[in-house]
Amino acid sequence: MARDGYFGHESPDGSSFDRRIGRYYPSSGRSFWSVGENIVWSLRLGAVMALRLWLRSPVHRENLFGASWREIGIAAVRVASGAGTYGGARATIITADFGVRR
Repeated sequence: MARDGYFGHESPDGSSFDRRIGRYYPSSGRSFWSVGENIVWSLRLGAVMALRLWLRSPVHRENLFGASWREIGIAAVRVASGAGTYGGARATIITADFGVRR
């Protein structure tokens, strides 16, 4: 997102986040596979603020407390001058991906 200057669950090529996650979290050989994603960005953002923002959103809150998730991946990146959506400003982007496969 930082490199390509976009912010969204859908990638710039139009593919959905579950397709992107599936490249690293494959479903092959599994009878059940599901993923969820929380994303947030701001000029000044830390873990506490990201969590507060997600907790205020019913959809993001549901991901955080989802009883079915068994794995999580979290990433944070800070760019000094983000392209596109970030308008050349400093930005911090935090992503949490949730998954379950059986």
